[in-house]
Amino acid sequence: LPAQVLEAVRRAVAQPADSLAKLADTSDGSLRLRQGPSMGALWTIDQVAQRLGIKKALGVTREAELSYWQVLARVLRPGPSLLAMVRLATNCAAAALLGWQRAFTEDDLYANGAWLEGRHAVIERRLWQARPAPPKDQLFLYDVTSSYLEGDYNALAAWGYNRDHKEGKKQVVVGLLTDSQGEPISIQVYRGNTSDLKTFGQQVHKLKKELGCEGVTLVGDRGMIRTDQKAAAQKAQFHFITALTKPQIEKLLADKVLQLELFEEKVHEVLGENGRRFVLRRNPVRQTEVQRAREQKQQALEAALKKANTYLDEHPRAKVATQRRHLAARLESFKVQDWLRLTVHEQRLVLTLDAPALQAAAQLDGCYVVETDLKTAHADAQTIHDRYKDLALVERDFRTLKTGHLEIRPWFVCTEDNTQAHALTAMLALKVRRHLERAWWSLEVTVEEGLSELEQLCVIELVHPGSGKVVARQVPEPSARQKQLLEALKLVLPSTVPEAHVTVGTRKKIDQVRKSLEK
Repeated sequence: LPAQVLEAVRRAVAQPADSLAKLADTSDGSLRLRQGPSMGALWTIDQVAQRLGIKKALGVTREAELSYWQVLARVLRPGPSLLAMVRLATNCAAAALLGWQRAFTEDDLYANGAWLEGRHAVIERRLWQARPAPPKDQLFLYDVTSSYLEGDYNALAAWGYNRDHKEGKKQVVVGLLTDSQGEPISIQVYRGNTSDLKTFGQQVHKLKKELGCEGVTLVGDRGMIRTDQKAAAQKAQFHFITALTKPQIEKLLADKVLQLELFEEKVHEVLGENGRRFVLRRNPVRQTEVQRAREQKQQALEAALKKANTYLDEHPRAKVATQRRHLAARLESFKVQDWLRLTVHEQRLVLTLDAPALQAAAQLDGCYVVETDLKTAHADAQTIHDRYKDLALVERDFRTLKTGHLEIRPWFVCTEDNTQAHALTAMLALKVRRHLERAWWSLEVTVEEGLSELEQLCVIELVHPGSGKVVARQVPEPSARQKQLLEALKLVLPSTVPEAHVTVGTRKKIDQVRKSLEK
């Protein structure tokens, strides 16, 4: 450019944000302004991820750089494939903001999975050690879920108990360990037919050996911590909090260890053998829900009975046994055959309510028992109860991972290493999202809405039309709403964005994989 234009550009860059606009106006068309790539949302989550120590935990190598982009891309775009992550990098100022020195393709991200899984334990340990000094007695929440797969080509795919209720789909099992506030600490993927109980021992080992924790109390649901798991926890000098199954409660009632009268809205405690403590409660809301569901089932069956008898009246040749078989199948599916009897009287179907059996079935409605080996001096009954209910925090994290913002499904990976790496990047993205959610809670804005608002903040570029080169870049003044979002995070936007050194692109073009609209 001419010397006087260069001098004007230098002065403009050093002045307020509107100086580029003034320079373009006075250049007689030799310089023009244009909207550059989006930078607001990406810059924000990059700053948050660095604040949380995620970038430092991954390291500074080329592979760490690729892994870090997978984490940020998952926060920006729910559930992207590795191909979509590369395409996303071409549509925002990722190369400039993150300082990439080498380009990459989706093949590099696929290959990156093996490196990331090899560093899995190291990354989790670094993040744990970077936390503020933990208290002497630490409490951890642990739960598992299943995630169904499209296709059969995942190394960990297997048939198992499908919590997603997707028939005909293989699945993987995912275990998530969090602290007492639901903050993710560790994630692990298991084969789809792995029992919940078999995953527990690995978490005990991780806390004891890899994270070096002491004074630990593990909280798990009634399907997670049983006899062998309690023994494993106690061997590691850990404590546990779990709940009893309905058959276990009934056995304790039969053995006179527990009394039915103690199940009230206020918690009660019973001391058992070998230091076991039982915390009892009846949830009146849940009790009402169960009773209402039972009444609705009875009404539905009575309606079906009326319809069946009407059909028999209108069709003399119809068989009573056939209608009885159909109605009996519904009773079994509703699980009410213990207190609702189906009989035949004079070629008509009859439903009879067994009142004593109904009373026996309803006596434990809304009742639950929490068991622990913690001493009374360490935690009272109400504290034990409340810590067990904190498992809802892990369930909330699972909802965010599976069906919420991060959409860990579908799994666009096949190898075991890439499957584990996919889960790890999703967990790291969850940590970023939780930080954003806490910061923006008082603004009454969701994380998705906040990121969408910040994505509208784009770089302003001053372009020389003759050569097509960018002369200068500036970050515009954010809107009032964008300022609120950034202030809530205690972030201040930079005045400019550096020039990108590389251009990221995909090897697979979208027109090669999508179906044509032409017949």
